[in-house]
Order: sequence, then C-alpha cells, then structure tokens
Amino acid sequence: MPRHAKNTIFILVILTIFLLVVIIISSDPNSKIHSVYKVLSVPVQAVQKGASNLATGIKDRFEAIGSYTDLINENKRLKEEVDKLQGYKNRNEQLETENQELRALLELKDYYQEYDLIAANIIAKDVTDWYNEFTLDAGTQEGVYIGCPVITSKGLVGIVSKVSAHTCKVMTLVDEQNVIMARISRSNELVRLRGMTPENYEYLLKLDRISASSDLYVGDLLVTAESGGVYPKGIAIGTVIEISTIAETETRYAIVEPLVNLPKISEVYILSLPEKARITEDKE
Repeated sequence: MPRHAKNTIFILVILTIFLLVVIIISSDPNSKIHSVYKVLSVPVQAVQKGASNLATGIKDRFEAIGSYTDLINENKRLKEEVDKLQGYKNRNEQLETENQELRALLELKDYYQEYDLIAANIIAKDVTDWYNEFTLDAGTQEGVYIGCPVITSKGLVGIVSKVSAHTCKVMTLVDEQNVIMARISRSNELVRLRGMTPENYEYLLKLDRISASSDLYVGDLLVTAESGGVYPKGIAIGTVIEISTIAETETRYAIVEPLVNLPKISEVYILSLPEKARITEDKE
C-alpha cells in the first residue's frame, strides 16, 4: 500500500476517535464544551435517522416478501382442497349413478320375472352404421339366442340378430329392417313403427298408416305391444315428436324419438327366456 494512503487512513482513524471523545465529553450538560455536542449531534442525528429509515424499509421489504410467500402457500393449499373436494364430488356422482342403475335393475327384474336378465357390454359397433348394429360380450354360453330383446332401464334398444358362443349382434330399433308393433300408452291404440334412414345423425322411428280417427298427439309415449311375440309388452320405445300429413294422399305419419340415447349407451340388458319356457313358446 502507498505511504500516503497509509497516512490518510491513520489520520481518519485519529479524527474519528477524537470526535467520539468530544461527543462523549460534551454530552454532559455541565460540560464547558456542551455547545460542541449540540453542533455535532445534528449531523449525527441525521445519519441515525437515515439509518433507521433504511432499516425500516429493509424490514418492510422482508415482511412483504414473507406475506407474498404466505399467499402463494395458501393459494396452493386452497387449490389442493378444491381438487380434493372435486374428487369427492365425482366419486359421489359415480356412486349415485351406480345406485340408480342397481335400483333400475331391481325394477327390471321385478317387472320381467319370467325372463333372465343378462347384463352385457357393447364391445364393437358397425363401422358403416354405428347405431343400427353393434356387438355385445354375451352369447349362447351366457343364455343368449336369436330374437332376445335388448333393453336398458330407459327402454327398448333392439333385438339379437346373430349369436356365437360368447358374443352376439344386436339390430337396433332404428334399423330400417326393424318393424315393431306398438301401442299408444295413453289410448292403448295398436300402431306400427319402422326404423328410419338416419338424417343429420338423428336416429328416429316412423309411425306410418295412421288412421283418420287415430287419437295421437305430440308427446305421446309408445310401448311395445304383445302382438307378434317378438317383444314382451310394455317396454317403453319413444315419444312422438312430430305429426305430418302427406298432401297427395292425405295420410298422416308421425316421427318418434327413442327414449334410449343410442350414441351414449355402453351397457345393456338382454331378456332371455329360460330354455323350458322357450320350448313351450315354440310349441304354441
């Protein structure tokens, strides 16, 4: 270190010590040099005030940082609570759905006592026409045979058209080849339903040959009739959503919307008569 730098540091140290001694001595009110203390205390107090303000500012900054960290942690905790509550809600909804399905199954078993109810899952759909035909994971080994009605708790789905050992194909009620004898639930009038070619992905049924005296209204519920021996009577089919008249022939027809939402079903029930009952029915 250069000599003049050492001298400068030495002088500053001596001056600092001298000022401290003067301040200490002059701080006594009875001291003859008390006036010196008053003069020196002004800049010292200014420095103290500045240092105090700086310390307070630093403290406030750290407290603000601490509060922000607390807010982040609280926000994270609340998000975890929301996720947990959403999980409980989803689970409760799932349990409620399962309970509804079980209650519906018990009601179906009670209503169709002469049938065995075989639960089945849809495992494949016709790639050319998804809602006219699909495949179930139940076959002859489970008691399924050609002609078994297929339903859900809401109503009719279709009929088994092909069967193998452990799978079967179902022709749905909206297939054009499907003809269903039905009754208007309100009036018990016998009518005939046919599947319709889907338009704009709307899968509907057509009620044709409506007589002039027919008591039919929009909103009427149609159920399967006992005629034909294909379906047991009373299975809900759908509701009338439109009634129109063909001008040339002045004949009326109606459009019926199935109660079962075909695009959304994944599980169904197959109504299977026990073998003895089937033999008796065939003889009749």
